Amino acid sequence: MSRSAISTFELFQMFPDAESARLYLEAKRWCGATCPACGEAGRIYHKGGGLYRCNVDLSVFSVRTGTIFEKSKVPLHRWLYAMYLLVTSRKGISSLQLAKQIGVTQKTAWFMLQRLRGACGNDPTELTGSLACSAPLSAAALPTRT
Repeated sequence: MSRSAISTFELFQMFPDAESARLYLEAKRWCGATCPACGEAGRIYHKGGGLYRCNVDLSVFSVRTGTIFEKSKVPLHRWLYAMYLLVTSRKGISSLQLAKQIGVTQKTAWFMLQRLRGACGNDPTELTGSLACSAPLSAAALPTRT
């Protein structure tokens, strides 16, 4: 069975905004929200806007916590598009080209590429954090067509 990447048009249909990308990543990362600090899954309160609060240790977290997306102001749908471009390009992609494609500055694109390349490296625990339901957030996190 051959698996090929989806088209850019299909990617934009799947993730038209940051909210749809957040919901997709939550489904891939969690089988229900789980606190990254204590591992509690039962006593989680949804605060709205993608933020969750653990009622055990009172920590606030999101799907970005403990991943390559942490402490980044770039919307999640742009991260997914950057992943797509990095994975589908034959010889890689430069930060200047990525900046033009996703509409960020070259400095931001360089930062994103560093994190993405680090996540695709040999050490799967380097920048990805622990994921309960799926593989690390690298090229495997992108949807494919069967």
